[in-house]
Amino acid sequence: MRTAPLHTLPFHPPAAPLQRRLWLTTQYAREKPAYNLAYGWRVDGPFDPAAFHAALTVMTTRHEALRSTFTLREGELLRVVHPELPPDFTLVEDVAESDVRELARQEATTRFDLGSGPLLRCRVLRHGPALHSVLLTVHHISVDGRAMGVVREEIAACYEAFVQGRPHPLPPVHRQFSDFAAWQQEGLDTGRFDPQIAYWKERLAGITGPAPLPFLKPRPAVRGREGRWEEILCDVPLTEAARRLAVGARTSVSTVLIAAVARWLAGETGLGEAVLGMSTAGRSLPEFDRLVGLSTNTLPLRIPVTGAAPERLIGETRSVMLAAMENQDVPFPLLMQEIGLPRALPVNPLAQVLVALRDGLGQPLLLAGAEVTPLPAAALTSTTDMTLELDPRPDGTIRGGLLYSPELIDPAVAARLAAGLVGALEDMTSRPRGQRPPAGPPEPGPAADPVPSPASAPVTDALPPAAADPSVRQHAAELWQRLLDGADPADDDDFFASGGDSLLAAEFMVLLGGALDCSLPLDLPVGRPTFGALVAAVTEQRAGARR
Repeated sequence: MRTAPLHTLPFHPPAAPLQRRLWLTTQYAREKPAYNLAYGWRVDGPFDPAAFHAALTVMTTRHEALRSTFTLREGELLRVVHPELPPDFTLVEDVAESDVRELARQEATTRFDLGSGPLLRCRVLRHGPALHSVLLTVHHISVDGRAMGVVREEIAACYEAFVQGRPHPLPPVHRQFSDFAAWQQEGLDTGRFDPQIAYWKERLAGITGPAPLPFLKPRPAVRGREGRWEEILCDVPLTEAARRLAVGARTSVSTVLIAAVARWLAGETGLGEAVLGMSTAGRSLPEFDRLVGLSTNTLPLRIPVTGAAPERLIGETRSVMLAAMENQDVPFPLLMQEIGLPRALPVNPLAQVLVALRDGLGQPLLLAGAEVTPLPAAALTSTTDMTLELDPRPDGTIRGGLLYSPELIDPAVAARLAAGLVGALEDMTSRPRGQRPPAGPPEPGPAADPVPSPASAPVTDALPPAAADPSVRQHAAELWQRLLDGADPADDDDFFASGGDSLLAAEFMVLLGGALDCSLPLDLPVGRPTFGALVAAVTEQRAGARR
C-alpha cells in the first residue's frame, strides 16, 4: 500500500511548487487582488457570532495551512508555520442589507499580505437580531475547493457544539499540509514520479506553446484580474440526452461534457485536437482525502477531435481522462519545466481554457438553528483566459458559465462562445438527421449499446456475487456510500446511474486499492458498473495479484 511518511515539521519548510507559482503571480499582480477565494452567506434565524469566531479559531489551530505565511529567503520561498495565527475576525453592527453587496465586493478585492497574514478573514454583518451576513475570504495559496469543503463541515460541527456549551467533537488531525508537501517532494527527488513525467512527455510531444485562440483580443503587457461571467444553461431535455449518451458509452455526464468542450474548442481554433486544462483534487493517497491545504493540480487533456463520431470522441475523452488521473501526481508547474515549455506569467503554456466540474465554491454553510443561503458573487476574478464551470444539478439541468477576462474577450464574443458550447453538446446528442432525442428513458436496441474505446475495459457479465470477498465488499460499500452520498448499495446498483463519473470512478479505485493494499485498474467500473459485478471483479483482480 502506498503511504506518505509522517513529516517532522521544521519552522520554515519550503513552499510547494503550486504555492510558489501562486506567490509569484500574486506579486506580479501588484496592487490588484489575485487568488482570493471569497464566500458569502445570508443567515436567517438565531446566530451567535462569538461561537462562529471560536469555530474559525479552532480551524486555524487544527490546520497548519490556515496559520502559515510566506517569506523569501536566499531565493527560496519558505512557509512560516506559526504556532498560533488567529483569523482576522470583525463583527460589524447595524449594517443595512442594501450595503452588503458593496461590503462583500470590498472584502473579495482586498489583497492579503502573504508575508504577515493572517490569510483568512471573516466579517459578520449584523442587520437585525435574527439576520446576519457572513463574508469569509481566504487566499488560494492556503486552501483549495476540496479543503474548503472540509473546513465548512468542521465549522458547522464546532459551531453547533459551542452554541450548546460543549467542546468541539472533531478528531485529531493526522495529516497536515507539510506531510503532503514532503510526500510530493520525495516523489520528485527519488524518481518515483519519473514514469508519470515520461507519460506526459510522450502525450504532449509536439506541443511548443498554447494554441492560438482567434477570439482573443491583443494581450496587454500586464493583464488585470477582473472577471466577467456568461451563464450557460442546458435544459432538462438536453441534459437527459447527454445522460443517455453517457449511459450508452458506459461513462459519465462529466465525460460527455468534456468531450463537448473539446469539440467546441477544436471548432473555434480550426485544429484537429483540443488541449484543455482539467482541475483535479490532486489527492491520490487516501490519507490526504481530508487534507486542508493546496493540493489541487491541473491536468492537460489532449483530445483528438477531427472526424470523430460522438461515441468515438466520448471513448477517446474517457481514455484520456483516465490516463491523466493515473498520472496526476506531478505538479503542473514542474511538469512544464520537465517538458521544456516556456512559462510566461500571463499565459498558460498548454491550456488557456480550464474546465472545472462540480467546483463546490458557494455551497451553503450549515449552522445549527438557522437557514443559510449563499450570497451572489460580489466580485469575479479571472486568473486564466477562460474557465468553463459546468455543474449537473439535481433539478435535471446542467448549469454553469464562462468566466473570462474582459480585457481579452468582448462580452458579445463571450455570449457567442457560451452558445457555441451548448450547440456542440446539442450536435453530439442529436440523431444522424439532426433530430434531437426526446426527453425520457433511453430507447432499447443498438442506440443504447455501449461503444467501448480501445483503452476501455470490455463489458462482461458480472461474476456471481457469491465469488466476492467479504472484506472487498465491506470496503467497497463504505467508499460507495461516501463518494456517492448514497445508502448501502445493492448488487444491481449502477455506479454511473447513481451519480458517479469517470473522475469519481478513478478516485474510487485508488481509495479501494489503498484500503486493500493492492493496485487496481482505474477503468474497472467502466466494464463492471454495477456494485456486485465490481466487487466480484476486484476480488478476481486481487486474487490474481496474489498468485
